[in-house]
Parts: sequence; structure tokens; C-alpha cells
Amino acid sequence: MRKVKLLSVLVCILAAGSAVGQELHSSLQIRNSHLWRGLEVATGLVYTGDIKVSYKGFYGGFWSGGDASGSYKEFNNFIGYKKERLVLELWDIYNFSPEATYNNKEFFNYNPQETGRFWDMRSNYTLSTQLPLTLSWNTVVFGRDKTAETRENKYSTFVSAEYPLYKKQGLEVKGRVGYSFALNQGENEKANFFARDAGISEVSFILAKDLDVKGYKIPLGIWGMWNPVNENAFLQFSVQAYSF
Repeated sequence: MRKVKLLSVLVCILAAGSAVGQELHSSLQIRNSHLWRGLEVATGLVYTGDIKVSYKGFYGGFWSGGDASGSYKEFNNFIGYKKERLVLELWDIYNFSPEATYNNKEFFNYNPQETGRFWDMRSNYTLSTQLPLTLSWNTVVFGRDKTAETRENKYSTFVSAEYPLYKKQGLEVKGRVGYSFALNQGENEKANFFARDAGISEVSFILAKDLDVKGYKIPLGIWGMWNPVNENAFLQFSVQAYSF
């Protein structure tokens, strides 16, 4: 695993892109928190942004997040492929947050028993334009998602279903339900990467609307999220600073 450098692959993609006529995309969001699969990863004044290049359905890039206090820092690499309504992605996720309890000071350490990163294999499929139900399967396939005793991969998995509930006059409302579990649960363990036990770990309602300011559209978002397993609830507000 030490020789597998996803970051190096992405650098090659970005460097070679100018020769093959790829498309470049980037965006930046400001939020009051960072929510993900039933979890509140960070709170306070949070920024999240990405940059990626795409070519004939394939793409790769970087995603970063942080907060004003410096207590949350994250830098991820990703590659993906999109074909019509099917999306496949692999994310290499690394959190630099100072108070982390795992190894987060060796970005290039890919030793499976030492690394603080994890690889998230993602997939989603939208049934049709007439029935725009999006089904998603996501599994942590490498990294710090380990059983306590044997230190084997738990393969924590998050599956979800998302459906647009309302779309009119620039306002869109989506609903999502997610269930988390581990494919390789450790003995006498219940927790997976996303919750303290298997079960419905996310129920979300996500609102998005473009605010028109003198001809400029500013995307706004409100996200209410509940985690029934962990008995948590969160509310996120966001504004998109730019996107191209």
C-alpha cells in the first residue's frame, strides 16, 4: 500500500490535462458547520472547496475544508467516473485536525496499521428522469476503520436513498435517508465509522435556493439532519462564494 500514491495519480491527471482539452471546475462554500453521513465533522465558521479536472466522463481533483479557529483541517484527493446516471468515486480522505486521536501528522504514510487516512469507495445511481430516486452505496475500504482486537478492516458502509421532494421558482427541497453498518464487525463491537450501532444514521431535508443580487445568483442552502442511532440533530446554513 505504501507504493500506491493516489495523490501522485491526481497530480499526473492535472499536469496532463492541458494536453487533452479537459474541463476545469472549482467551487467554494462558507458554512456554519460541516455535516457528513449523520455526523457533524466541524462547527463554527467553516469553509469547504474543491478543484477538479474532467475528461470524457473521468475526473480527479482535490477537496479541502477548514474553520476559522484552526481546530478543523481536512485535505482529500479523489478520482471518479460518471456515465449517464451512474457515478463511481474513490476518495482518499485525510483530516489534520489538531485534537484527532489518530495519526494525522504523516500525510504520505500508507501503512494500513499506522495511517490516519481512509479510502472511501462511493457509488450512486439515479433511476430515471421520471423517477429521480438516487440510491447510494459507500464503503470505507482502507485506513483507520479497524476492529479493536484484530485490527482488520471493518468495511463500514453507508447506504442511502435521496429524492427531490419539491422544485419550483428556484427553490429545491430534497429528502435523504441513510443506513450505516459494518461488513466485518469486530467481536463484541457495535460501532461503525458513522454511528455507534448499525441502523438509520441519517434523516435529512436539504433546501437550496439561488438568491438574485443585482443579476448575480448566490446559491444558499439549509440542511436539517438527524442521526437516530446517535440521537443527534444538526442544522447547517451555507452560501456558495463562487463556482465555475
